[in-house]
Amino acid sequence: MKMMEAEIDRLRGLDAIREDFANLLQEEIAELTKRLAATTAPPEPPAPPPPPSSAAGADERFRRAKVAISKVLHPNNFAHDKIAATIRGEIFKELWPEIELIERR
Repeated sequence: MKMMEAEIDRLRGLDAIREDFANLLQEEIAELTKRLAATTAPPEPPAPPPPPSSAAGADERFRRAKVAISKVLHPNNFAHDKIAATIRGEIFKELWPEIELIERR
């Protein structure tokens, strides 16, 4: 009888360990899911266009050009292809500050 009670205690201990391990795995899954969502999120939308002015047509064309460049070069749009994301990301990092400088003028 004592052997059976000892075996039951041992199994309860193993069950508690299994439960702790399962909880840790659930936490890790939740963390990895958050990371995945962050890396596959679409890029931030472009800034809203400036108020209408005499150059409104040119401003709209510039805004559309920025959106097109962002779609073609932003690395988040190529998360499925790490090599393309790296190459396009480097081009994007080099080009985007120049675009922002033009926009401020």
